[in-house]
Amino acid sequence: MRIFYFAISLMLSAQVSAWSNHTLVTHQLVATLPQVRDAAPVEVESLNSFLLANESELELFLSQQESWMRENLWHYAPRPESLAFRANGKENDIRTRFTHAIRINPNAKLPLYLQLLPGDKRQQPEIDFTLVSTLADSDSQGDVQFVQLMPEDKVAPQDVVSTASVEPDYGLDIGLFTDSNTDYGKVYGFGEQPFGNPNLEYGTQAPFHMGFYHESPIVYAFGGFLKRTYPEYRIQLYKQLSEFAFAQGHDYWGWRFMGWGLHYIGDFSNPYHVMPVPGNSTIETLRVGLLNMLDFPDAQDNAIQLASNRHTVLENFQSLVMTQAYLEQNLEHPTIQALTRHDEAREFNNDHIVTVISQHAYDMGHEIHDVLERTMPEKYVDDPTVEYSDLNARASLQETVLKTSGEDGFNALVHIITDLLGGFSENGASYVEAILSAKTFQNDQAKLD
Repeated sequence: MRIFYFAISLMLSAQVSAWSNHTLVTHQLVATLPQVRDAAPVEVESLNSFLLANESELELFLSQQESWMRENLWHYAPRPESLAFRANGKENDIRTRFTHAIRINPNAKLPLYLQLLPGDKRQQPEIDFTLVSTLADSDSQGDVQFVQLMPEDKVAPQDVVSTASVEPDYGLDIGLFTDSNTDYGKVYGFGEQPFGNPNLEYGTQAPFHMGFYHESPIVYAFGGFLKRTYPEYRIQLYKQLSEFAFAQGHDYWGWRFMGWGLHYIGDFSNPYHVMPVPGNSTIETLRVGLLNMLDFPDAQDNAIQLASNRHTVLENFQSLVMTQAYLEQNLEHPTIQALTRHDEAREFNNDHIVTVISQHAYDMGHEIHDVLERTMPEKYVDDPTVEYSDLNARASLQETVLKTSGEDGFNALVHIITDLLGGFSENGASYVEAILSAKTFQNDQAKLD
């Protein structure tokens, strides 16, 4: 158990972020869903305004939601009763009461803003990354542009959703464990961080953005801590909050909560978020852990470095090819086409989060590992003495892949990313349509009343 824990938890610390810019991934999906694309512009509303307008209803809703989570989730850490949302009419602490009740980082910025697609221009003033995120490192986001919104502005729902789909990477899930050295982490009820590195800024969000539902019994026998993951909680939390906001007539927050939930479904389209170490068998991982316990740490250090490099180079390439496609307005690019919806999606069932949504990426985990080895320079993905992020190789990565493996290799990498994004398209559309079906039902019931 101890061998397996140290081997896996350290490897996972290097695999926290999935796609580097979820707006690139989410936008085409929602822009081609008629229910989103054709929806009327909504009035922008601050979080405090939404909470104050629905304070009494939220108290009942969040209480019912907590009961539902305890009864239905595959693994759930119950919310302490002291954090239950109480309606007291006070504006000065309503945001804290809410963020504590849903157990997100109370210091999350949550401004009114849009994150633009590459090449997009808006009349609103630009704002800095520091006004959007709690994180100090903005370099990982590339050249991302934000513009400010104001209360009562009108905005297209597809822009709200695609912007919101990045927000969980901007600090919502940071510092939530008892060993995170935060006041709120000590009272949230999640215990000590089950894996990842609590000393890394991004590392504390790992158990909320990774879900391991398809491992063999021996993996869970040696690493029961792998069950202590919470993306299912987040996906259900934001789905139900979105439905609540729509039911109360606060559509801006209905769309924004929807985007938050889509983030985690997007994470589940990346193999590095649904299996412990893509490319490694269980036996290999146990061997690495055993060598480490016998004071031969090189194997484990190497495995950590390789996993980190492969994950980073995959998301760098994905971001670059999609950014170029948007700049060129090339909607026929395979990655964009993978996200373009033509048909209704599979009906969403609550158990799909565990049984279906992460399955596709899990099945492709070893294949993505093999493709990266074939298409990337050896020092990027197979040299544990190299820290890929230190190479400053991102800007020229597409040219490097072409030089290394030719057009066939370049296209193979685009193809497998397209396949992964196709999985997100199906699962994301299912999620969106489930929320909007509930909204339609609520509207029909209101008309009957």
